[in-house]
Amino acid sequence: MASEQVTRILESESLKSLTLRRWVICSIVALYVFVGVPLWFKLTEIYRAPLPSNFINLLHSQGNIDIRITNEVYLDVLDGLKFPDLAEAIQVQINHRLEQERVQSPMSVLWNASVLQTSEEVPSDAYVLHLELADNEGISLDETQKHATLFYTMESVKNNDLPFFATQAILDHIFATERRLLTPHKHGINSLRYSPKVHLSFKLLTGDGYPLDWEIAQAIDEYFTPLIQEFKTFINFTIDSEIKYFAQLNLPEGDELTLTDASLSTVMDFAEWDISSNQFSYPTLNFVLYYPSVEQSPLAFHDNTIGSLHSYLIPQWGSVVLMENSIDANTVISKQSLGPLLEVFTSELFKLLGIPTDPKTPQIRVDAMKKYSILENIDRGVDSLVSLLKLSESLPDMSIPKTVLDNVKMALSSRQSAVDKLNLQNDFNGALVDSISMVEHSERAFFDREMVQQAFFPQEHKIAVYMPLIGPMTLICILALLRTLKEVRLYNKKYYE
Repeated sequence: MASEQVTRILESESLKSLTLRRWVICSIVALYVFVGVPLWFKLTEIYRAPLPSNFINLLHSQGNIDIRITNEVYLDVLDGLKFPDLAEAIQVQINHRLEQERVQSPMSVLWNASVLQTSEEVPSDAYVLHLELADNEGISLDETQKHATLFYTMESVKNNDLPFFATQAILDHIFATERRLLTPHKHGINSLRYSPKVHLSFKLLTGDGYPLDWEIAQAIDEYFTPLIQEFKTFINFTIDSEIKYFAQLNLPEGDELTLTDASLSTVMDFAEWDISSNQFSYPTLNFVLYYPSVEQSPLAFHDNTIGSLHSYLIPQWGSVVLMENSIDANTVISKQSLGPLLEVFTSELFKLLGIPTDPKTPQIRVDAMKKYSILENIDRGVDSLVSLLKLSESLPDMSIPKTVLDNVKMALSSRQSAVDKLNLQNDFNGALVDSISMVEHSERAFFDREMVQQAFFPQEHKIAVYMPLIGPMTLICILALLRTLKEVRLYNKKYYE
């Protein structure tokens, strides 16, 4: 039947008309196949920026193998004595001991101490080991500078024990905290991850509505600020304070409850008290002084006190000091009364920040935390990049914008800059800035807004969206092309056979 219809068309149409119709059909099909289909694929293509996956996986697998931390220690011999080869002898013993320790308990990086003879150009912030002749051997750390004094006797000089004692002073006293921090260990549950900015919020809460006041600003200036000033090159603190009323404890009626660490979460309702911790883009630590209402006082406590204050440390949130009795109306808490409280809060702050409590020299502790934070930031940045790779591999249809690639490149560049400053310049402040930049760019890449919004676009969705348009057009083109081919076959059979 179809053949008869085609035959009638061939007999009724002129050759010119048939040829024109065939060219039109072939042009439409060619336009559809060679222009429409490629254009459709191009317009619906999911752009996936080529991430440097091999390099990132290499960094993750090899750890910090390319990082070296070298601490320079200047040797200063007092009393006018001369030991020309002492620095070399100490260096030999340090190298030998570190080689043994790398086998038994390796550190997360290649760590070393370089012993140098004192010259006139010793930097003001350098580590200096003074050697002083005394009646007994001993070691003393300066509380204001990165200096230590090793006391030795003539007997130790005769027995050639001075290099051994100096090695102990350097590794087991000056850099003991730093070496302990740089040994692989789990991050403390109480402490925050390092952040260059931390907000401290001091709050006075009372269960009653009587007006109160406290000289917190004066107390902070006198007791608290001098302590945190030691860490101003490491962390920038912002501080605020407030007073809140009618903050009741959730105590059972009629029964006396002994407050413990375990019961604190049920007794204190931070949500009801409207104590917010996320109003800043950087971490906030809360320090709360709480006075119960007249109806709920006196409070009963378990044995958990610091001096006469009942202090409770809340991991990564802050600290709460609960007073046993209520406070009288119109009371003004003086700065002298707040002194012991701020000592408690300072101790809790160091725990929350993960700052070591020894040695007594603040600069040595800051240096140790600075180097630890550099490595922690680098590891954190690499982990974020590895997580990005895993996400992109698990979702092959997910878009990876160019901004993600740019942030990945910036993160890797910041890491390389930090490594160069550690290995070549001993510039720990600059390396810390670069490590922070690496974390920011790596997290920016992982949480890219465009990538998160698109999530992924499966091929099934593409077909479902375009099938109502593509289906009819494709069917028409195929049927028209088949009919044209059939006409050509019949035309050739009729006129050329």
